[in-house]
Amino acid sequence: MEQYEVMKEDAILGPFNIDEIAEFVHSGLILKRDYAYNIEYPDSFRTVAFFLERHGKKVSVEHKGNIFSQIKEIGQELILPSAIFTKEPWEKDRQLFTLSLVGLTLSGLIAIAPFMSAYFLFYCIALYFSIIWGLFFYYLFKTEQVKLKTTIFLFFATQILTTLIFFVFNIGEINPFEGLYDTGNVFISLISCIIGIGVVEEFVKVLPVFLILYFSKNVIKPQTAVFYGLMSGIAFGVYEGVNYQLGPNFQMLLENEISQAYVFSYLSNIARLTSLPFLHAIWCGIASYFVAFAFLYPRFRVALYSLAILVPATIHGLYDYLCFNVPFALATVPVVIVGVVLLMVYLNIRYDFHSKLAD
Repeated sequence: MEQYEVMKEDAILGPFNIDEIAEFVHSGLILKRDYAYNIEYPDSFRTVAFFLERHGKKVSVEHKGNIFSQIKEIGQELILPSAIFTKEPWEKDRQLFTLSLVGLTLSGLIAIAPFMSAYFLFYCIALYFSIIWGLFFYYLFKTEQVKLKTTIFLFFATQILTTLIFFVFNIGEINPFEGLYDTGNVFISLISCIIGIGVVEEFVKVLPVFLILYFSKNVIKPQTAVFYGLMSGIAFGVYEGVNYQLGPNFQMLLENEISQAYVFSYLSNIARLTSLPFLHAIWCGIASYFVAFAFLYPRFRVALYSLAILVPATIHGLYDYLCFNVPFALATVPVVIVGVVLLMVYLNIRYDFHSKLAD
């Protein structure tokens, strides 16, 4: 009679004849999906199911008692391990712990939402999505110079600074370009978007990064500055996201039929929470890159500080101008891509450029 060996996990069992294999399958000790081979033909790897079928063996796995006896035999340690009530799982698997916090936070907000004001609720939601972006950037872009305390401080300092400038001091009242964004003149609208929106917002976002570099006792690499810029950018997105949700997006529902406006309001809210903070992060990353170079090569600081604002502000302003003019909105895609590619190129710039500025 043919003899077979069965490969189960990391062990080789056997040899067995086909009847013995059928009995083991019936009792659940060997699976039909396990691999086996005829010992006379070592290269004849097939599933156990293949050999059973070839020998005309129809085998089903027996039930070991009823559901209650099965649960009893499985035991508590498999179903409800005692370790679940200790801190051990969280200490051993910090990645899952972090993922759990991200995944469950919004569920917690839903539970307490009836007891929160609209502004605070929208702030928490915007903060939630920004923290997700922050974790993503921290995992991908942090350098050995990055300090977690500095990162957290920067994240909230940017929000405080932004609130002071735009809400408390209301910079919009002294902005000469306010109200010129939607004029019929293409040149005036574009310039007002670049200077009135781009320059102002990029300056506010990069200012906390500048202060970190200014007060640092050590030389900070451009890559580290870019990371801080990304974090400052998404922090700015928190403020802007909340204000758009309570302002223009809500006003859209009031001024139009809810059934028609809801779709666009919903899409705008989602964009303000997800994609647009990413764009602010990219643009602030570009600004921070040039600011870092200004500290490395102070002889060129006037030009580098100017580029730190003008380069991202131009991309930012052009993006806003195209958004304001719906027929051209599709053109925002290449504008966004240019910003991302620019930052990618900056981060991988060759060392001879550094040498050029050092001469």
